[in-house]
Amino acid sequence: MPILPSGRNVDIMSERARFHAARLNLRVTERTPHHQLYRLVDILVAGHDEGHGQEFGFSGYTLADARWLNRWSEVDRRRFLDWIREPAQVRIIEMARRRLLAEEGVPRERVYAYPARLYSMLERRLAALPLQRADSTQWRRTLLNLKHDGLRREELDWSGILRFLAGQPPGTLLEKAALLAAIDFSTVRPRLTTALGHADGCALPFREVAQRLPGYHLRMAGYPLADADVGVVRRRSLDPDYRIGVIWPGGRSLAGAGRPCWFALGPFGRPVARGDRSGRLLFASEREAWEAVSHHALRYQRLRRGLVHRARYEHLSLHGGEEYREWLVTLPHFQRSHFNGHFPDRNVLLHIRSKLRRTLDGRRMLFIEEIQSDWHQAAARCVLRGEIPRAPFRREWAALALKLMLLHVVEKGLDGIAWADGPVHHLRYDRVMPPLARLYDQELAEILERLAAPWGARVGRGEFATRDPWLRAARSKSNWKVEGGAGRFATRARYNKHEAMALIERHSRPVVLSLPTLLLPEPMARHIAEHGLPLFGERHADAGVVARIPNV
Repeated sequence: MPILPSGRNVDIMSERARFHAARLNLRVTERTPHHQLYRLVDILVAGHDEGHGQEFGFSGYTLADARWLNRWSEVDRRRFLDWIREPAQVRIIEMARRRLLAEEGVPRERVYAYPARLYSMLERRLAALPLQRADSTQWRRTLLNLKHDGLRREELDWSGILRFLAGQPPGTLLEKAALLAAIDFSTVRPRLTTALGHADGCALPFREVAQRLPGYHLRMAGYPLADADVGVVRRRSLDPDYRIGVIWPGGRSLAGAGRPCWFALGPFGRPVARGDRSGRLLFASEREAWEAVSHHALRYQRLRRGLVHRARYEHLSLHGGEEYREWLVTLPHFQRSHFNGHFPDRNVLLHIRSKLRRTLDGRRMLFIEEIQSDWHQAAARCVLRGEIPRAPFRREWAALALKLMLLHVVEKGLDGIAWADGPVHHLRYDRVMPPLARLYDQELAEILERLAAPWGARVGRGEFATRDPWLRAARSKSNWKVEGGAGRFATRARYNKHEAMALIERHSRPVVLSLPTLLLPEPMARHIAEHGLPLFGERHADAGVVARIPNV
């Protein structure tokens, strides 16, 4: 990194190439000129972070922003432009191209608008104050006093308003409007996404049917059937025309039990064979027939694969449920960069794994399998101060996760939220971990009850049908193994993922678990839909009003 003649210390980075490409609607190819990549590369400048000495942060400009570079002296500008043409910097700039080309085949992501529904308690409390004008000392004292009314000090620190007041000349009178304009949470505003991956096959529009197909029709297609055999089509896609069905030997549905008896017909009634070298026409299950049809349609009908939510860690979930999702909460505009070993994304603040489950009495619940913040855990383990960037929401990350999930619950019209408690996690990982017990057995319940306090809702227990979580699947190089029960059960790594999960299901008995739940009262759900939730803290900006009005 160069120190320019004026003493300015700068650097460049290409980690945000995808962000800039999406912002500019720019598609990069192998033939994109090198200088056009300048728009994808950030300029970093040296600053001073409290307690950490000199740190580099985003300047807010890229290499293509000539307006900012023109503010430099001619000597600085010439030195900087010469520096970015050196081989080491050319490689950094070209890394933007490689990042985007490598991500062309990467699964897409779905972006949710829930973070926009998180409002600033500070902004609302400040706007409601009767005080209209004061000097910086009085304003600071007034703002700090708001902590006694539920405002978090962390919100004050990350809003930038205390830094704004510290920079004002003593005795200068400031209008309230100036303070409101100084509040800026853009660098800590979270982004919520779920990753989408390609489905095993294409998204054919199958519908369930029950159509009898004479045996001679299948014989004409090449199936060696007797005169008394009957085919029954179970699923059909009209455009293109694919059919999946089962053969009844002798016209009886149970006569072929235990033998491959599923068939698949493509357009014009032609049989769809197995994808292996055998070329056999019958399948052992409807799933096998569907996979063969999907691959046939991909190859011969030029259809695209469907997109599904990526399920990288679903094997670490309780058995059952549906609509599994892995949520990522990132800070894309945070001035410093942090990467962890689980995800390639920059500044992953936390990740959440969830499913939809029903209680035994029929309640539809968003079920949280896990909440974790690798960033904050890494910072807590870090010995060298400043090696891991200080992240926002240090004491608020679990609350932030729950608030985003509550917004999803309200959006989807679910009955409430539930989660796996400490004993489930202890069984899953074969050891007792006090931090997990504290988080899942105590902290999550306390956060939710503070959020639900104006409506009198309390965390209770709900019963869920699942399987005993005493076994878990673990990856070992390219294969999978199954282990658990404190060493009582262990296999060699010789399975694929589906085989490992099937083995777990065979060796785990059905159970009903009583797990923590919060049922959302209808007034609370309506209030969240209309007013959102606080970005920091668990008190609503108008909690006092809510508490005084019955049946809001």
